[in-house]
Amino acid sequence: MKKRLFACLTAVCIGGALLLSSFACAEAKPVVRTSAQPCLHGMELWYAEQAGWLKDAPFSSEFLFFPSGGGQTEALAAAQWDCGAMGTVPTMMASMRYGYKLIGISNVESETNDLWVRPDSPLLKTKGANPQYPNIYGTADDWKGKKILGPTVTTAHYALSATLQALGLSDKDVNIVHMELGQAMTAFNAGEGDIIMLWAPQSYMAEARGWKKVSSGTAANAVIAGGIGVRKEFAEEHPDLVVEWLDVYMRGVEMMRDNPAGSVDPLLSYFNDYCGLELSRDMVEKEFKYRDLFNVSEQIAALEDPNKLPTWLRGVADFMLEQGRISQKEYDAYVNANFNIDSSFMKKLAEKRAAAAAK
Repeated sequence: MKKRLFACLTAVCIGGALLLSSFACAEAKPVVRTSAQPCLHGMELWYAEQAGWLKDAPFSSEFLFFPSGGGQTEALAAAQWDCGAMGTVPTMMASMRYGYKLIGISNVESETNDLWVRPDSPLLKTKGANPQYPNIYGTADDWKGKKILGPTVTTAHYALSATLQALGLSDKDVNIVHMELGQAMTAFNAGEGDIIMLWAPQSYMAEARGWKKVSSGTAANAVIAGGIGVRKEFAEEHPDLVVEWLDVYMRGVEMMRDNPAGSVDPLLSYFNDYCGLELSRDMVEKEFKYRDLFNVSEQIAALEDPNKLPTWLRGVADFMLEQGRISQKEYDAYVNANFNIDSSFMKKLAEKRAAAAAK
């Protein structure tokens, strides 16, 4: 993987994650270990280091990089990181089993968690077999028995299961082979498997290769919201640091929300120079076309509106329960805890910014 070197940063490989350890060059600051993926919601703290946003911040950052949410969740359980962003499925599992606090929405990525086939796939012969889902390709018979490659227990898997459910099927009706995204794309490109489950930006690479999208979270009416979160113990011990970290993270979110054209180059650099991908400018521009981003006030509204984030997360929990991946006891506790949503940090950030603006 290509690595961009920063002043005072060294690269260390820890448990399958790339850790960039930031050493205090001039003064010691408390460290917040940030967890990220090669996705739009992983760029914020990486770019903050690049842009010098952390120079005056009351913390320094260590950047841990994971290929998908499964590894992130395992590392969280081992207390290897403090704050970060994950997809909705790993966020749910981390909240349910490790008390991970969901403090914000990184983006809504329903359209960019999707399923792809080769151009000669029989699924492409039929569209809208179930009229309630007009943008899903293939009939139930077309899907049955198909070999599907990709990372399981992820947002892409959620989009797959929602698609199968829309066709009257379940995971048991297909052959799902777990692979990380890079491995899955290599295998699929070599002719293995019938369907591949992806998320952006790999989705744009699939399109460039001529593969065809046959469904997505949007097509299956599954709202997929990425989560901004914090490890329970860190939140309890360092609430003020969480707010400061969130301030920097939201600065990145709001930059992309309010100035998408000006955010293309930073995101392109993150994907290509740091993550080691090979994306074109037009691919990265699609990130801002297909993803919804929220500012602080919009975040608070979505976190607290029972018809928004809580409803979206209930859909994920229903999926996991139906698939037998969580118990009824875990489900009930998660729902009763309001999905471990904690809007207090976003509210404190709003207060902090209002006070600063009033000076």
